[in-house]
Amino acid sequence: MQGAPGPQGPRGEPGEVILPGVVVTPDVMRYFYTTDALVALDPPLIIPANQFTDDNGNAVSEIMEISQSGYANLYINGMMQEGRIFSVTPEALTLYSPGDVLLEGTPVILQVFQFNAQVVV
Repeated sequence: MQGAPGPQGPRGEPGEVILPGVVVTPDVMRYFYTTDALVALDPPLIIPANQFTDDNGNAVSEIMEISQSGYANLYINGMMQEGRIFSVTPEALTLYSPGDVLLEGTPVILQVFQFNAQVVV
């Protein structure tokens, strides 16, 4: 059996307030591809990851995954494209633009941005 609670004790000293900081670190990768012939985009064009090179001209094996804290930009012949005409997976870039063609030598540049946040106390 438990007895009645005792009186409340004195209030303690206020504690130290710690305001954490947040450090956001971007991770950016660029992938480069150039068409080697005239390419019709009917059906959609799938460019495998291993067809791209990185900023140093090295072949890549996969494209950086795009999570909820990231996004991608696509440039064709130096012009940014609408997000609705492409999709990206680690394995490939897929272009959906029925009726369009890419001429031989057209540069295709994919930028993938990923942001990582860390709380610093």
